[in-house]
Amino acid sequence: MALSLLQKLHRDLLVELSVKQLSVQIFGTGERVELSPYIAIETKGDKNIVLAVGDKAKSLAGSNITVLNPFDHKRSFVGNFAYAEKLLQYAVREVLSNHRFAISPRIVMHQLEKVEGGLTDIEERVLKELAMVAGAREVLVCNQNTRINTQHTTYSELKKQLSA
Repeated sequence: MALSLLQKLHRDLLVELSVKQLSVQIFGTGERVELSPYIAIETKGDKNIVLAVGDKAKSLAGSNITVLNPFDHKRSFVGNFAYAEKLLQYAVREVLSNHRFAISPRIVMHQLEKVEGGLTDIEERVLKELAMVAGAREVLVCNQNTRINTQHTTYSELKKQLSA
């Protein structure tokens, strides 16, 4: 009984990252949040306040408003860690918003671009840190060039594949 209750509460998430889109999906349910990876930050004194994310952020403008894509950098994938973590926190919260008592998820971080030759240790660490800040209790980093189908594979199956 207690085990089945825990199984209902836990969620496994797939986070797919690209310069054009951030997607967070729940394995097995089809629930997903997709947004363009933009964030609008307003500077008030020494504080930065998140005004909007996604397409809403792109339309904001002002002298004290900065709009940027933290996943758009010419040399590395994550160009601004602080804003990337805010964006990912928002997306994870959104996809889990219908699950009031969900425990910390296990997250697969899947970078879809700039993976030729594999990821460096630093790039893997950045992805793991982003997931941990977003509330993950366990993180897998996947650098396959193909998309992952969350309806036909599970977190556990991916973990076995990646450790083999």
